[in-house]
Amino acid sequence: MTSRHLKQSSLAVIGCAASLAAAGSANAALAPEQFAVGWPLELPAQQGFFDIPLTLEMYQQARTVEGIAVLDANGEPMSFYRVTSPQPATASERRVTLSASPIYAADPGNGIAELTVNSGDRRTNVTVTRPDGDALTAIEAFVIDAREVETAPLALELAWRALEQPFLMTVRIEQSQTLTDWRPVGRGSVAALSIDGNEVRHGRVPVVAAAGGYYRISASRSVANWYLESAALIHSEAAPAAAPRIMSFAPTAQRPPQTSGRPARSDEHTLYFDLGGVLPAHSVTLDFTATNRWATASIESSNSLEGPWTLSVRRQLFYELDYAGEELASAPIGLGRIEARYWRATLDHEPQEGAIELKIEYPQEQLRFAAEGTAPYMLVAGTLAIDAGPDRTFAQVWSQLRPSAAASQAAGVGPRVELGGAAALQAPFEFPWRRVLLWLVLGAGVLAVAAMAVRLARDMSKAR
Repeated sequence: MTSRHLKQSSLAVIGCAASLAAAGSANAALAPEQFAVGWPLELPAQQGFFDIPLTLEMYQQARTVEGIAVLDANGEPMSFYRVTSPQPATASERRVTLSASPIYAADPGNGIAELTVNSGDRRTNVTVTRPDGDALTAIEAFVIDAREVETAPLALELAWRALEQPFLMTVRIEQSQTLTDWRPVGRGSVAALSIDGNEVRHGRVPVVAAAGGYYRISASRSVANWYLESAALIHSEAAPAAAPRIMSFAPTAQRPPQTSGRPARSDEHTLYFDLGGVLPAHSVTLDFTATNRWATASIESSNSLEGPWTLSVRRQLFYELDYAGEELASAPIGLGRIEARYWRATLDHEPQEGAIELKIEYPQEQLRFAAEGTAPYMLVAGTLAIDAGPDRTFAQVWSQLRPSAAASQAAGVGPRVELGGAAALQAPFEFPWRRVLLWLVLGAGVLAVAAMAVRLARDMSKAR
């Protein structure tokens, strides 16, 4: 089959699939004024499938994905669905633990200890020879032999001998294939601290490295008796995810109504956050605008300020420290995938002076739609119209397409334009005719009963 015939066959499959999806939701035309805002779309072709990147602004303007539509020039809604990102695959992580060998540095002028690597019988030995003489020596760095590791790691998890004193320092990780041409592949903080009665240990350092080779780990400053014993090379079997979007949100003054005059004691230490729309959160943390701040808090999520609230993080220590010139912050807490607009953090104690913000990590996702109408097209958001929202049939049809036909192109998104504005999200006022009529009927009935009572009273008075 020629490439021309193959292209025609693919277009036929696309057209058939889009028609089936459109038949699954034959919506009436929608006026752009029924939506708050819109974004003009620029398509590289007249027909086919196109992906629109979802931004924070789109989430916030739409409130939920049900408030989104793609309209053609005649206001006809096009079939679309949201292409969701998979949850972070932490369960697919694999570890290879390797021992560390110290590299000694002598007094100035005496050079560095000699490092040799011998391989044989499928085993590798790293030998470090101290300088001759009685010169005092100190450990300058540690080296890891990872030549037999065939997968590139995404992080190194360091393990050191236990120390009685707390410490915080920055380590630099370099990689080499020959023990001479070292290049930096990672940098991060390692620490063992006690914060508010909680033991905090940091040993994971992200790296961008190749498979195999050697790793050299050196510290930014000297910590007495710190000795690296091993390092676990961490890699994941899942495909690397796209760079996440990270956004911080300040607490909102809006709170749910109280059932009593005085708020509950736990609510006095509760901060509420409004993301503006339903975001698919993959991780969450508390962000401190001032250094040397910490808080133990539980975090909950909901799609309404009135609840119900779902517990997402139970009593976790969050912190941001500056310790002897080294900075350290708590790692984000993985959530899998939680779609919610409202969040609240309940602190164990009165928050310290300084603002606390909620930091949300969410994936970059797209809306995939079938261009089956008349150009130009527009993405519109923010409506109460029931004919808006995704078409689930479209997603099912897409999953059945052959790889040659299941191809989408990126759509260009123009600047936001105002359409119906805030009025599109306000229910139109309808005079309550039925309620008024009911009250009129009831009122007439009461008057009739009263008239009957008055007549009966008069008749009884005359009979006397």
